[in-house]
Amino acid sequence: MSPLLRVSLSTQRRAVLGWGIGLAAVATMYAAFYPSITASAADLDAYLNNMPDAFKELIGGDYTSPAGYLRAELFSLLGPILLLVFAVSAGGKAIAGEEEARSLDLLLSTPLSRTRVVRDKALAVVISMLGLTAFLFLVVVVIGRPFDLVVPIENAAAACLMLLLVGLAFASIALAVGCATGRKSTAYAITGVVAVATYVLNVLAPSVSGLRWSRPLSPFRWYLAPDPLTTGLHPWNVAVLLGITIVCTAFAFWSFRRRDLAA
Repeated sequence: MSPLLRVSLSTQRRAVLGWGIGLAAVATMYAAFYPSITASAADLDAYLNNMPDAFKELIGGDYTSPAGYLRAELFSLLGPILLLVFAVSAGGKAIAGEEEARSLDLLLSTPLSRTRVVRDKALAVVISMLGLTAFLFLVVVVIGRPFDLVVPIENAAAACLMLLLVGLAFASIALAVGCATGRKSTAYAITGVVAVATYVLNVLAPSVSGLRWSRPLSPFRWYLAPDPLTTGLHPWNVAVLLGITIVCTAFAFWSFRRRDLAA
């Protein structure tokens, strides 16, 4: 492990710990609520069947089943929100944070090339997010059992992997904007707008005929459709999210190498 990668991981240690505790608390809270959901399953199913199509698309099918409940409450809502906040923050400040702190010049005065700096910073983001989603997987598998909130382990792993991939997609967008502009606020703003817009598009497109054609433009469409909690991994979905990450990371390398840092 290179010194820069080690230092980058060390500086993210507290953030990873804090976000890991937050994800675990959210997962535990929802698991504790599940017995009350199953107790009123018939009434809830009847109520949800009368909800608008956009709402049904958001929560998925069979809300009162373990897979349906986890999708609706954890993997469709707070899970992505929490991970994306971390992802956008980590990606946006990876390079732009060093530049705004006036430490990038010192870093580049060493024998490290610009490519090496971006590579190690990006790897630190990937490793941190991998740790968060792996921890979430363990929490879902272990904490859910006492509350009968159990899905096949391979499907839980698939859902956490897809959560990691959609998080990496947006982290790479933030990294690319940060490398191109040198400003954290710009990276946060642009990536946040893209995340909110594509999330809303994914929810509305199935029930709005004029938007159906555009749904594949949303990374969230490839994240949860088809639902990995019930159908496992789908190679094409994995490939699309990985493709977004690779393209945006490549642009980050290109833009950072070409940009005049003295400007």
